[in-house]
Amino acid sequence: MKNIILITILFISLLTKAEDSTRFNIPLKNWNLKVLGMENFYPTYLADPLGVRFEVSAQNIKYSDFEMMDEVNEGGDYLGKLTITPAVRISLFKFTSKKNPNLGAEVDLGVSTPLVMRAGNHDLIGTDGIYYFAIAGNPTDWLSLRFSKHHICTHLGDEYAPTGASTPIDFDPNLMQLPVRDDFIFSAAVEPLHFLKKSTTNVVRVYGDLGFFWPGVDFLGTRQNKPNKHAFMNYQAGMEGEYYFNKEYFGGLYAGVNISAYQSNAFSKNVSINAGYIIPQDRYKKRLRMGVHFYNGRPLSNQFYNRKEEFIAFSLCMDM
Repeated sequence: MKNIILITILFISLLTKAEDSTRFNIPLKNWNLKVLGMENFYPTYLADPLGVRFEVSAQNIKYSDFEMMDEVNEGGDYLGKLTITPAVRISLFKFTSKKNPNLGAEVDLGVSTPLVMRAGNHDLIGTDGIYYFAIAGNPTDWLSLRFSKHHICTHLGDEYAPTGASTPIDFDPNLMQLPVRDDFIFSAAVEPLHFLKKSTTNVVRVYGDLGFFWPGVDFLGTRQNKPNKHAFMNYQAGMEGEYYFNKEYFGGLYAGVNISAYQSNAFSKNVSINAGYIIPQDRYKKRLRMGVHFYNGRPLSNQFYNRKEEFIAFSLCMDM
């Protein structure tokens, strides 16, 4: 896992130096082929808690089923968490129209490795590997589409002692659940205010994901969905907006709401709400932002997918 994190950081440092991929631009009649770029057609959702973004999140836990070492059974409080997420998205191959470079298709690859730590001692609660391989594109200026193979694997951290358990929950997490999600996901994102023909009002995006597990093997390996081998479906939808002030050096504001449900959790609702400030930058590029995040649903540390948590967080992140 440490090697994966180091490789991720290395990719970020190398590829951001050629972000627009102009060095790898190959003309093909009415199209351009760009190889190895950092700009992607499909957007990163602002409020998707498992989206591929480089992020630091300091979380004030309001409720949690899985936190150990908190004296909640003796009247104590849950402590907070610190989540650091190295991440990268790469456009492996992108075909764009010479008439409109915002239209085309691409092969999209994403990796993120959230590291979930305890507040105070920074012991590791767990770490996930989140990976996807996708075909995506923009058939029009107001619609983005993507079909991806999406994989999540998860591991317990050293917060959990090798013997015994001090926990308010009814199982010993040292049993090493190690669940794996291995889904196919259809995604669509729409900008409904595009038809007003004003760039200043085209600030809203609506999106939805349909995910499903399909047992079998493909060129990326054996597909797995454990321990819930018969929980095939998951859904996600949301709405988000970003508004930039007239002067670019003032930055902008953003807000988003994301709702998801997984068959492995009996389709119980997970709610994620984000809002905050966009740090001054080129507009509608990779957003460097800071703000407040509210979450209530299944734990974002996937080792504990069958539990619940609620928190309010301050986050600083860059959307990939």
